[in-house]
Amino acid sequence: MTEQKSIKKINAKAIMTDLKEGLSDTDLMAKYDLSFQALQDLFAKLVEARLATKAYFEKRAKTQVAAQVNEQEATTCPYCGYTAEAKFERCPRCNQDTAEWLDTVELTKILTGSFD
Repeated sequence: MTEQKSIKKINAKAIMTDLKEGLSDTDLMAKYDLSFQALQDLFAKLVEARLATKAYFEKRAKTQVAAQVNEQEATTCPYCGYTAEAKFERCPRCNQDTAEWLDTVELTKILTGSFD
């Protein structure tokens, strides 16, 4: 017996409205019950349908990361680039285990040799 994937139908007009209103990836994943990969697939479909451009999503990703960065306490997921002020062992965006990775502050100290 093969397992069928359930296909979610998301209204393109609704998702485009949410994007224009500035919902974050985390908000979109919660609203539509999507994984990080499913959200990326959805973005690719919007580009394919010419409802948005790849450049829009690249700029959007950079803007989201920049808005969340607090350089003193930031933790960044090495898998998807999600950055948060609070430390996390499992990324809230892509759900990958990040416990073994160094956080941004520790990594910066190692790379710059600036230990306090």
